[in-house]
Amino acid sequence: MLRFFRQIRKTLMEQNKVRTYLLYAIGEIALVMIGILLALQVNNWNQNRIEQAQLQNYYERIIEEIETDVPVKQNFLIKNQQVIDLNKRTLYLLNSADPDSLKQLRNTLGALSTAWSLNISYPVLNEFKNSGYLSKVQNTELKQKFFELNSVIEFTNSIDTYIVEQYLNTIEPYIIKSFNYQAVALERYQNLLIPGGPPIDYTQFNEDLELWNMVSFKLETEGLYNEYIQSLIDEQRSLINILEMELE
Repeated sequence: MLRFFRQIRKTLMEQNKVRTYLLYAIGEIALVMIGILLALQVNNWNQNRIEQAQLQNYYERIIEEIETDVPVKQNFLIKNQQVIDLNKRTLYLLNSADPDSLKQLRNTLGALSTAWSLNISYPVLNEFKNSGYLSKVQNTELKQKFFELNSVIEFTNSIDTYIVEQYLNTIEPYIIKSFNYQAVALERYQNLLIPGGPPIDYTQFNEDLELWNMVSFKLETEGLYNEYIQSLIDEQRSLINILEMELE
C-alpha cells in the first residue's frame, strides 16, 4: 500500500503537477489522521469494555463477600445482645441494694468482662477502592452507597477499638483488684478456668459507684456498637440491591 502511494507521488512530481500533488498530500495526511483517530477510538472502546468487565467482576465478588458477612454480623448481634441484657440485669441488682439480690450478681457480672471484637474488614471491597475502580463507577447512587458504607465501617471499627481499650484500661484492672473472676465468669468460659479461689462478698458492691459507672459505660458502648452493626447490615443489603441492578 505504501509503495502504491509512493508511486502516485513520484508520477505527479515527474509531471510537474505540484498543485495536484499538494492536494493529494493533504488528502493522504487526512487519511492517516482518520486512521489514527479510528485506531484510538477502537482502543478506547476496547479499554472501556475491559474496564466494564473488571467492574462487573468486582461487583460480583463484593456481593459474594457481603452475603457471606451478613450472617456473621447477625449472629454477633444476637450474642452481644445477651451481654447487654446481662449488664442491664447487673444494674437492676445493684440498684436494689438487697443482700439476697446482690448474690445474683454471680450470674451477671461475667458480662462486664466480655469484650468481643469484630475488627471489620472487607478485602475485596478494599482492593476495589485501592485499585482506583471507585472513580470509574458511573452510577451516582452506587458511588454514594460505597461512601456511606465506608463511613459506617470506619465508625463501627472506632467503637470496636474503644471497647477493647475500655476492657484493658478500666474493666480488667478493676476486676483484678475487686473480686474473684472465676466465680462470676460466664458459663461458656468456665471450662477454661479452675474452680476455686476466694469467695466473693457481694455486699461489697452495695453503693459501689465505680462498678455502677463502669457497667453503665459498658452498657452504653455495647448498645451503640449494636446500633452501628445493624446500620452496617442495612447498608450492606442496600449496596447488594444496587449492585445486582447494575449487573442486570
